[in-house]
Amino acid sequence: MKIGYIGLGRMGKNMVLHLLEEGIEVVAWNRSPEPVEEVVKEGAIGVENIEDLVSKLDSPRIIWLMLPAGEITDEYIDKVLPFLEKGDLIIDGANSFYKDTLRRNEKLAARGIHFMDIGVSGGPRGSRTGACLMIGGAQEDYRRIEELCKLIAAPDAYKHLGPTGAGHFAKMVHN
Repeated sequence: MKIGYIGLGRMGKNMVLHLLEEGIEVVAWNRSPEPVEEVVKEGAIGVENIEDLVSKLDSPRIIWLMLPAGEITDEYIDKVLPFLEKGDLIIDGANSFYKDTLRRNEKLAARGIHFMDIGVSGGPRGSRTGACLMIGGAQEDYRRIEELCKLIAAPDAYKHLGPTGAGHFAKMVHN
């Protein structure tokens, strides 16, 4: 499996390192180049821009956003959207407010882009060794990423909780 990954902060960088150790190919981008250079040393494919990230993925693509909740997540969805095709999947791993998740899903669905929300718990250490994943989205999309979730979660620490918004709602309650 090969995925795109946008956002290499404390959580994102550690998740990418974990994914690489689990044998997942990762095409990674970050605003600042240093974290990209770090994950490239461990086997990731680094890119200099979002268009390049998308071009290095086979369709239908999976792109995981691990960005701060709020406007920046919307900003990067808007930046990646022009390069996507129907059937591609965006995963939002931020601590987004579930109503923002519902709004984003509606916007993306109108363009034929699939969207999932995954509340990630465990901090930087958990993201490196196995996190708890609270997953929301369509059942067909969950089946598409279930193996990925199993690989990066702590043992039995991932669950599909329902339709889009369920993962971020559960994470909100968890917090």
